[in-house]
Amino acid sequence: MTQQIETTQAPAFELILAPSVSSGLTEGAARNRRAIEAAYRAMIAGDQGALFALLAVDVEFHEASSLPYGGSFSGLEGARAGVVGMFSAWSHLRVEIEELVAGGDLVIVYLWMRATARATGEVYEGPTAELFRFKDGKISEWRPIYWDTHRVRQVCALS
Repeated sequence: MTQQIETTQAPAFELILAPSVSSGLTEGAARNRRAIEAAYRAMIAGDQGALFALLAVDVEFHEASSLPYGGSFSGLEGARAGVVGMFSAWSHLRVEIEELVAGGDLVIVYLWMRATARATGEVYEGPTAELFRFKDGKISEWRPIYWDTHRVRQVCALS
């Protein structure tokens, strides 16, 4: 049974499925997922550069501009600067990875983040995702996506 949604107050709405939606878990997607998982496992074992080893030289790193360390960064040094900016906001950061999913050229990491703001000592806690887009076996795009950027701004004393 299909449920109908009352549309008298709904905005104009378009839903478009890109052709890549049906590509699913190809061998390439599975390989990309394994690469991200291996990098995270290497980081747990002490290799903090493992994820950076997967980055393409022309990688694009994007944090929401509303974050205290937000912005878009290009290239390896740009991505490193973006990550350093993020780490500089927190005195303690705990990330618990719940799931890695892959399809097409994307790997999405769903995680729970708990971070203590360096500026205030207040804690941000909530779900976060990291989107990694691969091209030729390397990460070409990296986007951390926070559930509540407003709360991040609050604990960092920006709101």
